[in-house]
Amino acid sequence: MRIGYVVLAYKSPAQVLRLLRRIADPSSAIAVHVDRSTDDTLSRELSRGASELENVSFINRRRTPWGSFALVDATLRGMESLGAGAVSVDYVIVLTGQDYPLRSRTAIARFVAGAGGRSFIHHSPLPYDGWGPDGGLRRLEKWHYRVGSRRHHFTVPWTRTVPGGLQPFGGEAYWSLTAAAAAYVVRFARENRRFVRFFQHVLIPDEMFFHTIVMNSPFRDEVVNDTLHYVDWEADPAPAILTADRFGRMVGSGKLFARKFDAATNEDVLDMLDEHIERDA
Repeated sequence: MRIGYVVLAYKSPAQVLRLLRRIADPSSAIAVHVDRSTDDTLSRELSRGASELENVSFINRRRTPWGSFALVDATLRGMESLGAGAVSVDYVIVLTGQDYPLRSRTAIARFVAGAGGRSFIHHSPLPYDGWGPDGGLRRLEKWHYRVGSRRHHFTVPWTRTVPGGLQPFGGEAYWSLTAAAAAYVVRFARENRRFVRFFQHVLIPDEMFFHTIVMNSPFRDEVVNDTLHYVDWEADPAPAILTADRFGRMVGSGKLFARKFDAATNEDVLDMLDEHIERDA
């Protein structure tokens, strides 16, 4: 089972390299995007450190502010890179530089191979009860523009709707798709520019763009409404930084990955995970 990873990174080169070394495998491939807003040192250190790993590539850097369409664009370009790479992948998994595996490469590949060709993407039709009083509709239906480092929301007298009459869906931003479903997403984005332009003015579109495409596609019946990530949302709306006291919950969750970690303040939990992974059959 050949897995393709899209890794979105913006800080902490040593921590990102630690992640890359954990997931890199001769039969898999990794496409890394480094936020252009960060110091060039990050990109240089990652490129130098990853040179020892097989099938790791870096896609052209662009600024990827939180909540912007740039994150969708970076993910799409990572997916395209995997599709055009030397290794033909069977699965595409999206990670951030602050994610870390909870299982060994072998166990992850075995899980994916046994998934029966299903994709894993947490989703709900909008309005979604977990997204406030309006269920996230304002994020979708109103125009959102970014000016400099600030985001200004412009409300117009009419309501926008998703082009093509598609039912909008939303959910967690990090997912795992079969290669066929991922290829469909890339092709759909390439062939439906009006849909793409619509989502360029959606707030936090990475939590809706992929979900809407997949759940309106021929692959919708092959989707598990779940994520393969353990995330602690007790600090909602932002995921909590995971520490050693969450170790038992993480490894007992049945998930393959967890987010998010900060090695600068809590490296011990990554050490504990490494020991666990080394024992993982």
